[in-house]
Amino acid sequence: MDLEVKGIAASPTSQAQPFSGRKKLLQQGQTSKSWAIQNPRLPVVPPLDLQSLIDSDEECVQGEEALIDTLTTLDRKALLQQGYAEIPYNAQRSTRRSDAEIVAAERKKQTVAEQVITDHLSRAVISDPEQNLTTAREDGARVFPDSRIAPLRFRKRTLHETKIRTHSTLTENMLSHKVQFDGRIISRNGRDACRELIGFFFIHDQSLTIYEYRQFGKNRTNVLPFIQKNIYSHQCGRRKGKQYQLGDFYVGGNLTFLSSDHPRLPESIKENKLLILRITNIDQIALYSLKTDSVEHEDDITSQEANDRLVLEAVQDVLKEQLLKRGVRILTGLGKYLKQLDKEGTGLLDKAAVKQALQEFHLQVSEDALESAWQVLEGHAGGKADYGEFTRAVIGEMNEYRKSFVRKAFMKLDFNKTGCVPLTDIRKCYCAKKHPQVISGHSTEEEIKLSFLETLKGACSKSDEVSYGEFEDYYEGLSIGIVNDEDFVNIVRTPWGI
Repeated sequence: MDLEVKGIAASPTSQAQPFSGRKKLLQQGQTSKSWAIQNPRLPVVPPLDLQSLIDSDEECVQGEEALIDTLTTLDRKALLQQGYAEIPYNAQRSTRRSDAEIVAAERKKQTVAEQVITDHLSRAVISDPEQNLTTAREDGARVFPDSRIAPLRFRKRTLHETKIRTHSTLTENMLSHKVQFDGRIISRNGRDACRELIGFFFIHDQSLTIYEYRQFGKNRTNVLPFIQKNIYSHQCGRRKGKQYQLGDFYVGGNLTFLSSDHPRLPESIKENKLLILRITNIDQIALYSLKTDSVEHEDDITSQEANDRLVLEAVQDVLKEQLLKRGVRILTGLGKYLKQLDKEGTGLLDKAAVKQALQEFHLQVSEDALESAWQVLEGHAGGKADYGEFTRAVIGEMNEYRKSFVRKAFMKLDFNKTGCVPLTDIRKCYCAKKHPQVISGHSTEEEIKLSFLETLKGACSKSDEVSYGEFEDYYEGLSIGIVNDEDFVNIVRTPWGI
């Protein structure tokens, strides 16, 4: 479904990073609007009752004690990872590392952009039907008995003819009017989720193309088309069937494609009917410039999507309170449970199965709220919905800034690019030396490491390895209790050394 789901992290980080190379200002991640903001009413002031205030204080204390009592051993061990957020922020080191990452990212994007221009300008010339006119006349005028001994100037050369006067309207100037963006595939398959995709939306014909950047070792790189240049339309959601426009490109937006329309896609992607690509970063300078020059008409779909967001935000607000401090255990367990219910392996479940999963993990949602959310997300025949999409929508997910570090950590661990990491490798790479409890002497490195491995292992369907989806679920649950983006980045960066 082409719907931007508001993240449950509490701080709105600016995901959109200009391509000028300047370091972006880190802001806070996203949260759902409070109920009070969504439903403004005049406050009703009750009569002051001191005894009721005392009773209220006692109830609050009892409520906090009840929450503590509901925490399991695994919950407490998972919360130990939040200790990394207490490490003092090293601005100088962070700046130096970020500058190096920005330079590398800019070099990568420049390489892909040059390849795209080269590809499409060359194809415009090669595919021009006039390129064969001159050589065809020459072939007709002089016929040699043996073409292998014919002079080079008389041989038919259709691919590299250099003296062609083409009337094609595709020029470098037209291709330069584009918006460049980074994307990731929404998938629980690690190999697909960690693909480095860079896309381009061209204004002159409203077409788009997506390229994949691959790096082999330190010096060898490869840039290949992933989605061929063409005009595409939304494949699901309120905008299904509508052609992509400039307003559809923003950080957090989804682009959907039919896998059957792209036979060259990897087999793991073609197993699913839809390919969903999430925009993780975009050239804001080019986007703003092009938006000021173009005029797009609003339609009724915009208000419908706004109502859909309000429905999902209301459910997120309810579930967020229930997941606080228990997010790791519940989200990792919920992912495993839903996968077990999916006997056919299609990624689709009906409403009864999803409701059963929520009840299994004591996540209470009213019948009306669940029905409203289901109506928003149901997009398949037979009354079924993608349960991964449903989970992201009603529980929420990390903003793209946070998720970029989770992907970076997994890509460092998965150096063979198999999509799964053996637990032995995770044990070797995880470093608890800088954990505050280790520094203070309250715990040893081995104790912190074992607590992490125990909670992570509880998320795994296999006893000896961790998939990307399970790794992501772990940090999705941990992200719920972290308000500040930089605190979460510390939690991911410190033990993995990224």
